[in-house]
Amino acid sequence: MASKNGIGSKFFIVTSVLTINSLGVLYFARDNFELPQFLNIAFEFVEAKLYDKSDHKSLLRRTPHSPTDVSQAQRGLEIETYSEVKSKLSNTGFDEHAAPHTHKCLDKIKPPERKIIYTWTDGKGVKHISDSPRKLNSNTSVQVAKIINPEAISLNFLSHNLPFDVQRAVRGRVQEALDAFAPVTPTESMVPVVANIRSFSDKGEYEKYSKRFNLSKSTSTGFYSSGRNESAILIRDNKETLRTITHEVMHTINRYWYGQVAKWLNEGMAEYSETPGSLTNSAWVNHFKSNQPLALTTLFEGTESGWRKDPHQFYASSWAFVAFLMSDNQDFMSRLLLLESENGCEEISMSDIQRLYGRNIGALNGDFRRWFRIKFQ
Repeated sequence: MASKNGIGSKFFIVTSVLTINSLGVLYFARDNFELPQFLNIAFEFVEAKLYDKSDHKSLLRRTPHSPTDVSQAQRGLEIETYSEVKSKLSNTGFDEHAAPHTHKCLDKIKPPERKIIYTWTDGKGVKHISDSPRKLNSNTSVQVAKIINPEAISLNFLSHNLPFDVQRAVRGRVQEALDAFAPVTPTESMVPVVANIRSFSDKGEYEKYSKRFNLSKSTSTGFYSSGRNESAILIRDNKETLRTITHEVMHTINRYWYGQVAKWLNEGMAEYSETPGSLTNSAWVNHFKSNQPLALTTLFEGTESGWRKDPHQFYASSWAFVAFLMSDNQDFMSRLLLLESENGCEEISMSDIQRLYGRNIGALNGDFRRWFRIKFQ
């Protein structure tokens, strides 16, 4: 009997080792051939759990430096366990998320039971200490970066099919976007960013890779997965490739610096980053020759189904409103970004926007419309 038990134990150990070894080989070779869907799902789940654990450990070792030290350290560089997928439609040249904007949010860890002390430095350089978090409003002064050094963003090209001159152009375009946003970027929200970029020269290989992320559109030319912190790009002509990479890298930066961001703000900033400081070079200028932007209440309360039903209007209006903020309301923009960096899993709401602007949505919509008429009509 003992002999049989010993043989059974040995068989179990050998089988387990072979199974684990086979799974390891499949995991590291998964980029070279298509695996069954259940294995891709299993690998993504385990990968996300491992990322989550390692990030939580690193967060515990960090020294908080934000205005709300605890909440900023808690948020840190967490990577979500879902894949927020953003695609560009090749038949229109415009952007659309291919996966729902909702997910299990890990931007905020439960605070410890002990008392929390909040510290922050306001826009005038005055340091504050309190036993409760600050409340942002239209009078809040934000300390902004003004200058963002290239070292703050690390571009990691995972493939070797982009010529060196294109890679250099990408770095230059991303820096242009950072220079444009520096005057509104809250200093305390900035952390080091690693943007991983995987590029494909073959459309078939790109589409095979994108199937892992359950894209709703098979004709996409680029998407960003926050679960893997990776942008996948289909290489086209240099101009379009530069725009697509810059757009996706901005999503990466927003994820690191602000966590879960309202879709209109996230997409508006990404669209604006493609042609920073030059409204006339944006593809949306032609769109507005025959269209008006959405009412701000419609934009702010837009649902996923609304975005899918009328993507051009939502993306164009997001771009136009961010352009308006960058042109005429940079203080307001910096307050929006600061609140997004401090509100964890919450997204900025209509009441938040009114409080930070100091007037109601109707007044904000009127100011936006007046600016729009001057610029585009």
